[in-house]
Amino acid sequence: MSHSTLGSLLDTSRISCGASLSSKKKSLQYVAQLIEDSLDINDDDDEGVDMDVMDALAAREKLGCTGMGHGIAIPHGRVDFISEPIGALLTLSEAVPFDAPDDIPVDIVFGLLIPEDHNEQHLHILASLASFFHSPENREAIRQSRDPEEILRTLISRDSSTDTSPQSNATDIDKNDPP
Repeated sequence: MSHSTLGSLLDTSRISCGASLSSKKKSLQYVAQLIEDSLDINDDDDEGVDMDVMDALAAREKLGCTGMGHGIAIPHGRVDFISEPIGALLTLSEAVPFDAPDDIPVDIVFGLLIPEDHNEQHLHILASLASFFHSPENREAIRQSRDPEEILRTLISRDSSTDTSPQSNATDIDKNDPP
């Protein structure tokens, strides 16, 4: 990845600010929709969400909650129809219950899809996300951002993952993922 590991996962078409969603499920669906739209894989099903994307996120969520605490969730899944990791980020106007370990409702959701065979990269990205969102200043900067361009600039300018090797804190988020 280039200048910013986290920044390279996103573009402004996969960032939404102040979404008004009422549940964890709707948040997952919205993230899936953002990713689906950018991959141009619409199945035209009733909910408008490609089931491969939604199924990947929901399957991982069933293994254990991807809420990491402090109002942050990082739903993620592995799929066989992409060649590079792809992310989507949304901020919520009202936090929703997400079964996070600290019981704090989630208002920032960073969705992530990883190619099936990218195990080491998967752990590195999760470690980078955990490190980024561990910082109260970074969380607040994302919460205060009012448009996708500002969020992307914030993520790129504050991302220190380009200097970081895979770290064990990925397991804090992803205890149930196979290696």
